[in-house]
Amino acid sequence: MTILYFLRHATAEVIRPGQLDIDRCLVDKGRQQAMRVGNFILKQGVNPQRVFSSPYPRAIQTAAIVCEQALLAPAEEVDWLALDTRVTDSGAALQGLLTQLPAQSLLIGHEPDLSLLISHLLGVDMPILKVRKASLTCLRLAEPQQSQQLELAAAAPIAQACWRLQWSVPVKFMP
Repeated sequence: MTILYFLRHATAEVIRPGQLDIDRCLVDKGRQQAMRVGNFILKQGVNPQRVFSSPYPRAIQTAAIVCEQALLAPAEEVDWLALDTRVTDSGAALQGLLTQLPAQSLLIGHEPDLSLLISHLLGVDMPILKVRKASLTCLRLAEPQQSQQLELAAAAPIAQACWRLQWSVPVKFMP
């Protein structure tokens, strides 16, 4: 069973004059949000095998807090989750990345990239949902019917497989 969890970074500081967007860090509200997400992951039994984060400070900080709270191994920084990498522009690149991920992975990144990636996996060219700050979204690779398994195994690469949106929970609804 292949499951991808998507988490947008928590609330970060407002960009200041002369500050680069990539240098923004979490504010107190963001740290509290990340702790809630981590607790939610732990309580709900969400157990990704690996966690991947954008290299931007607000994503790294979110990942560190979530992983600590949820008792997960530290996140691995990957450039392809950085803002505006447009990984969805190339189906082949996306397929290559997804085939390297464990069966259950948590991806921590930014908007609009997460919405575009989720929409692409769901087979839609335009974003069909907006991932809010500190929201956790789950996609599951649909299991084909036994009669279709042989046909699909050879014909459908993972990026073109049948992904299903399982749930999306904003942090304000996490206990």
